[in-house]
Amino acid sequence: MEDCFKRRRSAIGRDEQDLARQLLLEGEAYKDNMMRLNKEASLKIFQDRNRRFAGSNTIDLHRQHVPEAKQYFIDAVEKVRDSGISSLYVIVGRGNHSENNDAKIKRAIQEYGISLGLGVEVDPLNDGRLVVSFDDD
Repeated sequence: MEDCFKRRRSAIGRDEQDLARQLLLEGEAYKDNMMRLNKEASLKIFQDRNRRFAGSNTIDLHRQHVPEAKQYFIDAVEKVRDSGISSLYVIVGRGNHSENNDAKIKRAIQEYGISLGLGVEVDPLNDGRLVVSFDDD
């Protein structure tokens, strides 16, 4: 993908517009395929990690990228809230496998949940898990 875009810039510099257009389309196709495959992988990972929590108020967001984690989170919030349960447990990890031990998902889900008006606390028994509470007053 990057190679196509790099070669496109060179083609533009040589005023080869037809080649530049072809490389743009090829690079965009690679990018679209990469996005599709990433989405499929994310879903497979999510399903595998959450099979054991089916029907419960717990989700596991390990091994997700932040945008995907946020989408799975909001989907779970809606599902759990609609079922009348007052809280959701979100396994986010401690960041042990992230660069600089930065718990990106944990921080992102905390901030996102708070921005949605939800109560979000770190589980006192497990700092790799968040407890999300719904206040529907």
